[in-house]
This record gives sequence, structure tokens and C-alpha cells, in this order.
Amino acid sequence: MGETPPKTCDDRPAIEDQAAAYVAKLACGADPAERQDIYAWVEADPRHAVAFARMEAAWEASERLRAAPPPLEGPARPEGRPGADGRRTFLLGASAAAGVAVAATIGWRLLDTVERYRTRVGERRVIALSDGSTLTLNTSSTVEVAFTAKVRRLRLVRGEALFEVAHDPTKPFLVEAGAARFRALGTAFNVRVRPDLVELTVTQGVVAVVAGESDVDRMPGARRIAAGGGAVVRSGAVAATALDEQRLRQRTAWQDGVLEFDGESLAQVVGEFNRYRRRPIVIGDARLESLRIGGRFEVDEADKFLTALTSSFPIEAVATSDGGVLLVEKP
Repeated sequence: MGETPPKTCDDRPAIEDQAAAYVAKLACGADPAERQDIYAWVEADPRHAVAFARMEAAWEASERLRAAPPPLEGPARPEGRPGADGRRTFLLGASAAAGVAVAATIGWRLLDTVERYRTRVGERRVIALSDGSTLTLNTSSTVEVAFTAKVRRLRLVRGEALFEVAHDPTKPFLVEAGAARFRALGTAFNVRVRPDLVELTVTQGVVAVVAGESDVDRMPGARRIAAGGGAVVRSGAVAATALDEQRLRQRTAWQDGVLEFDGESLAQVVGEFNRYRRRPIVIGDARLESLRIGGRFEVDEADKFLTALTSSFPIEAVATSDGGVLLVEKP
């Protein structure tokens, strides 16, 4: 541990190799002294922080592959590819300014107290946290928890979670999810990481939210979202969203194992059901995507939904050999 950080552009492969080794060490078990050495290495150079974050993302992706392997490529090494070195130089150069912020983001995950909770596809799970708070995970979700004597930190790595926070003004409750940072005291709120944004729904109390790598402890310029409201976060922007009673109920219905629809497009409805299925429903005709759907279904009632769909519209549901379903217009 404690190796001298590489200094030159030619040593970038060595940086990535070292980052990969440290990520593997943390995953397999590192003692407190080793964790401190790793954090010191990450902090020493912005390139280290960027490489560490990339390798950790690759490690998490490999875990998902082992759980349900799709035909995806693993993280590729750029050696021997025309133009790869130039592209890598640009990416690392552009990322260097943000390296310190990246290091701050991953730093708490190097604490010896980090715990990780996961759900499989179709699973929901309720976790009682040590401070009296409750964490409820939706399908295919991962949360990391790192509590210390001064602060309660959590990271929603993927998926969706409900945070019901035990009141303790001496220990801030801080959640990061993608590009969003949240702070709450004695409240309840739902966070969903979507492909292109992070979605917040507040059901009790008030939640402060910022975008990007702002100081999550002080929350400068944070938007305050009260119960019954929501927000979306993307690319450094926080936009508050008005939620009526029906929309609020739809966003939180999953906690009861239910999906509610009221005029959503078929594409949106299929996307929601697919979150709970290992074999997807696929719309084979783009003309069907904009059909408006209403109804209330259990999350595991895709078959019931398909029966209602095909009896209400001229749509045929064709079973595929991999266990999925293809939706096409009836001839």
C-alpha cells in the first residue's frame, strides 16, 4: 500500500491498474489502515480520483453481469486502438478539474463502516437502519450506507428507494444519487435514479436538494422541497415539480407492490412493468407506443396487464423464445 503516484502521461495505464487493484481490495475486504492508504492515494491526484471512480463503476457493472449476464462488452483497454490515447488524454484532462470533487464523493465509501444493501429484479426489501431510520428498496436497487458519529451518509447507486428518516438534528441525513445531493431531518422521501435524471418525491417534511458536487454538508443554494412536492435533477439543474394527490400516489404506489396508470403512454407502462421482469416486454411497432393506458396492477401482474391490453386494443402479444413478449398490431 502507499505506492508513489505515477506522474506522467505515459503512466496513465499504471494509474488505472492501481485504481483497479484498490477497488478489488475494497470489495474483497480491506482493514482500516488499508482503507486510509487507498483514500490518501485517491486524494493525491485528480487523475487517481477519476480512475478510481471509473474502475468502481466497472466493478459494479461486472456484479450486475454475474447476476443476469447480457451480451455486453467489458471495460476495454485502449492500447492498440487508433486515436485511443488522444481520446483518453482529452477525457482525463477535462475531468481533472472535477477530480477533487470526485474524491470527496467517493471518500466516505472508503470508511470502514460502509454497508451495502441490494434487491434483485422483482424484489422489494425493508431495512431497519442503526439510527432508527427505515430504508425501503424497490426492484433492482443498490444503496450504500455509511454512518459516523457526526453524519449519516447514504448513496443510491441505482434503482429506487424510500428514506424514512429518524429525527436527529445532531447528525445530518445526507443522500447522494447520481448528480443529486439531498439533506433531510425527520422526514420521508422517495428517490429514483432514471437513465437521464434523478427524481425526488417528498411525502413528509422538507428535503433540501442540490445538483452536482456541491458541499452536501452545507447545501449552498439548495432548493427546499416540501411534502407533496417533487424535483428532478439533471446536468447541474434542479427543477421543482408540482404533484397533485393522484400523481403523488402513483409515484409511491410501488411501496405497496402496485403500479398505477392514468393516461400514461404504452411505452411508459411497458417500461414500468419491465423493471420487475427479467425477460422484457418489447413494443414491436412504434405506432403503438403513444397509446394511452389506465389501470391499477400488482407489480407482478404483467400477464393480467397484457390480457387487458389485447382485449381493449387491436394488439397481439407474441411470446418469444427467450421468455419475453413482443407487442405488435393485429393484422
